[in-house]
Amino acid sequence: MEQIKILKQLQADSLVFFTKAHNYHWNVRGKDFPQVHAATEDIYNQFAKIFDALAERIIQLGDTPCVTLKEVLDKAKIKEESKTSFKSKEILESVLEDYKYFLKGFKKLSEAAAKDNDTTTQGLADSQVAHLEKAIWMLNSQLA
Repeated sequence: MEQIKILKQLQADSLVFFTKAHNYHWNVRGKDFPQVHAATEDIYNQFAKIFDALAERIIQLGDTPCVTLKEVLDKAKIKEESKTSFKSKEILESVLEDYKYFLKGFKKLSEAAAKDNDTTTQGLADSQVAHLEKAIWMLNSQLA
């Protein structure tokens, strides 16, 4: 099942992104700190749920999700962020790029699940596609 491979990839990437969003949350600087601080909290809360949903779906399909940080970091394509001071614009630009990456991944997951007649995984993926498309539109508008 190709979708298990994609699920594991997205699961690993979700945890790295979750951590990156915390870094942004704690270390944003500037006059719009309160807004970006709140927005990044929403992002990491959302990705905690995504990480869990992906892991549970992997188990439902009879496989084992990523369970160690080493496994996550070895697999993840989303890059960690080690800086500790950010302006809001660079955070928004980084989140936008990561969202575009996730959008491609969830579309790929939807297609793989559809080929295998796995409507549950397809529904999970399509739900994330809808959310990410809206979030990308909103970030593009904010950065314009």
